[in-house]
Amino acid sequence: MTWMKRFLYRLVLLVLFVVLFLIATENSVSVSLQLISLRSPALPLSWWLVGTFVLGLLIGNLWASFARWLSRPRG
Repeated sequence: MTWMKRFLYRLVLLVLFVVLFLIATENSVSVSLQLISLRSPALPLSWWLVGTFVLGLLIGNLWASFARWLSRPRG
């Protein structure tokens, strides 16, 4: 069963890599994000997409770790 989990994990990572690569190659137009009066530097759209994806992964892992820490048995 462990080999199957490892295989599925690697398959998901491979698919994710291919999707991100396709997004990066198709979205090379430079964009600048604006929030009220703050403006970000102009970067390719693919950088913004990959950056938000990575940020979402980090926040999700932190949230899951915090939830796991709260639910651990006290003793």
